[in-house]
Amino acid sequence: MSSDNTKPNISRIYDYVLGGHNNFEVDRLAAEQILQVFPAYPRWAKLNRWFLQLIAEQWATQGQQRILDLGSGIPTQGHLHTVLPDAKILYTDNDAIAVAYARELLQDTPNVTFEQIDMRDASTVITAAERTFGTERQVAIGCIGISYFIDDTHLQQLMHALYDWAAPGSIMAVSALYGEIVSEDTRQAAELFKRNNAEIFPRNEAMIRALCAPWKVATLKPLTEWLDVKSLMQESDYVGNVEFNGIILERADT
Repeated sequence: MSSDNTKPNISRIYDYVLGGHNNFEVDRLAAEQILQVFPAYPRWAKLNRWFLQLIAEQWATQGQQRILDLGSGIPTQGHLHTVLPDAKILYTDNDAIAVAYARELLQDTPNVTFEQIDMRDASTVITAAERTFGTERQVAIGCIGISYFIDDTHLQQLMHALYDWAAPGSIMAVSALYGEIVSEDTRQAAELFKRNNAEIFPRNEAMIRALCAPWKVATLKPLTEWLDVKSLMQESDYVGNVEFNGIILERADT
């Protein structure tokens, strides 16, 4: 994954397929290549965004006051701080351009911080969380639209580090990519993501449960069920048995 405007960046590609304007020509060209072999990408991207908004509403109802969001991209309409205006929020992303632009957007929201962090470096994530939240470690953590760009080793390290740091009662929302890279279309799509600095890591349920441990899996179901939008999807959207799932994890009492 890169952080300049001469190479595609997955957060800006994501912004483009969602109809946003915070992207460059290099991102748009990369996105169009991906869409040729993975035309369902915008629909799945929208489901991830809608899931984020649903989680934000749930956290607001629960009265969550401390939010750590991983791989945030550019926090535009419907993002966490707009639904949770009184919460202390730490956004993170590895793209310097996204971070700089986000800080401009958020300059009038003093309770929101945006840090440039590669979430594959778990110690840096924890250091930033400690700097933002101090000794208050009961948090709600967002890992939506990003886990499938992180390899198994780094994702497991991150999950363990967050579990060790967070206080009992903390929760995490994750979206995960299920499926297999078996058809020609899925192989081409995977190769294009990798070529554009965003290798993907689809997994099955057993793998996800193992990687998320020792967090307790409280809920795991497809995003289409979370959002009640299965009728919007087409059969071709599931090529390679692709499915995006939403997961709620809990930090159990010790």
